[in-house]
Amino acid sequence: MNFIRLVILSLCVGIAYFALSIAAIGQSAAGNVFWWFNISGYPTITHLAQNFVGIGLVAFIPAFVIKSYEPGKQWLTMTVVVLATIFLHGNLNYMPWDPMGIVRFIFSTLLSGDIGATMMFFYITLLPALWLWILKRAARV
Repeated sequence: MNFIRLVILSLCVGIAYFALSIAAIGQSAAGNVFWWFNISGYPTITHLAQNFVGIGLVAFIPAFVIKSYEPGKQWLTMTVVVLATIFLHGNLNYMPWDPMGIVRFIFSTLLSGDIGATMMFFYITLLPALWLWILKRAARV
């Protein structure tokens, strides 16, 4: 029963993280994150910083939910959340539960993407784990 609860929680949080990260990417593309700090000479750095802040704020939510509701198996739960999220990101223009979603996401962002897509891969996969680690360290102090 605990494993079923872990999977259901992970899939729900993964779908929410996918939806919120899409919204954060859209806000960054619209230029609404750092509207007061827009370096016109370096648009790539500005866009990367906007994505980092947007996805960084969004990545706090799954880390907090997992730390609160599944503290015993938090790293396993975070792994399932990130896999569900990259699965849905890979299937953005395809059927939502196409089995090739993870492969498509890794190929389009990490292997054949530009610097923005490569950094998006690392933002989406590593920032929730970073927040979970920070929350874990903060709970010890």
